[in-house]
Amino acid sequence: MTKTIRRLITSGVLAVLTVLLVALAMNIPGFFNIYPAISRKILSALAAFTAPVPFAVWEWVALGLFVWAIVSLVLSLRKHHFVRWLSGVLEGICIGIFLFVGIWGLNHLGPAIQEKMGFSVGETSVAQLKEATEYYLSVANELSTQVPRDKNGLFDPGKFEDLAKQAGNGYQTLAKQYDLFDGSTVRVKKLTSSYFFGKMGITGIFVDFTGESCVSTKTFAASVPFTMCHEIGHRMAIAAENEANFAAFLACDASESVIFRYSGYYEAFSYCFSALSKADPDAAGQVWAQVNEWVAADRTGAYHHYEQVTSETAEKISDTVNDTYLKAFSQSSGVQSYGEVADLLIAWYFRTK
Repeated sequence: MTKTIRRLITSGVLAVLTVLLVALAMNIPGFFNIYPAISRKILSALAAFTAPVPFAVWEWVALGLFVWAIVSLVLSLRKHHFVRWLSGVLEGICIGIFLFVGIWGLNHLGPAIQEKMGFSVGETSVAQLKEATEYYLSVANELSTQVPRDKNGLFDPGKFEDLAKQAGNGYQTLAKQYDLFDGSTVRVKKLTSSYFFGKMGITGIFVDFTGESCVSTKTFAASVPFTMCHEIGHRMAIAAENEANFAAFLACDASESVIFRYSGYYEAFSYCFSALSKADPDAAGQVWAQVNEWVAADRTGAYHHYEQVTSETAEKISDTVNDTYLKAFSQSSGVQSYGEVADLLIAWYFRTK
C-alpha cells in the first residue's frame, strides 16, 4: 500500500504543478517573450536525438508502453495488486501531461502568430474573401502547369524521403526574417501506422516527447509537402492548428521548390474556397469557373482518395478526441480551427498586396 500511496501523492503533486504552470503562463507578463524560444530549444534537442533513427521513435515507444500496460495489468490481477497497478498508470499519465504541457503545450496560450509577425486579422467582407481566394487560385493555376504529374494527370510530388529532407528549407529562409521560425528543420518521418491514421482522417502528427514531425503515407499527394511543413511548424512551437497551417503556407511559399510552392498555394486556395463556399455559394461558383484542369483534377482526386482511405466511424471518434483536446487548450472552435487559416491567409494577402 505504501507504493500505491506514494504514487497517488506524486500524481497529485504533478497535477498541481501542471495547473500552476498554466496559471503562471496566463498571468505572468512577459512569460511568452521567453517560453517559446525555450520550447523550441528543447524540441530541437529532442529532434536531433531522434533524427538519426529512420523510423518514428514515438510509435514504438507507444507500442511498448501499451504492451507493458497489458502485461502488467494481467500480472496485477493475478497477484491481486490491481489498485497498485492503477496508481502506477495514473502516475505515468500525470508525468506525461506535465511534460507535455511544460515542453510544448503552453504554446497554445501564447500570442497569436499575426501578433508575432506584426500584422492584424480583422473582419472580412465576402468581397475581400473572394478577392483573396482568386489570388491564391491564380498562383495555384500557374504553378500547376509546372509540376510533375502522373498518368492520371494528378500532381506527383515525388518520393516521400526526398520531400521529407526538403520540407524545412522554407523555414530556414523565414528564420532570417522572423525569430519564431528558428527551430529544428530535421527531416519529417513517415508514420509506420499510416493505415490507421488514414482511417481516422489524420494526415500528420507532431509528438513533442521525441521532437518528431510525422506524416501519414495515406495523405493525398498534393497535400503531402504542405502537411510536412505543417508538422514542422508545430516543432517551431506553433501550437494552434490554424497557425500551423499558415506557417506551412509561408514555408511552402518561401521554398525554392515549385513542388512545395504549388502544394502551399493549392492548400491556401482550398481553405479560402471552402470559407467562400460557406459565406457565398454564388461567389464560390464564380471563382470555381476560373479553376484550370490541373487544380480541378487535384481537388477531385483528393475527394475520391479520402473517400476510399477514411472510415466514417474512426474519423468521428478521432474528431471528438481532437476537438476535446483543442478546446482544453483555449481553441474554442476545436477541430474547426484547422479551417480558420483562411482568416490569416486573407489578412496576409491584403498586407502584402
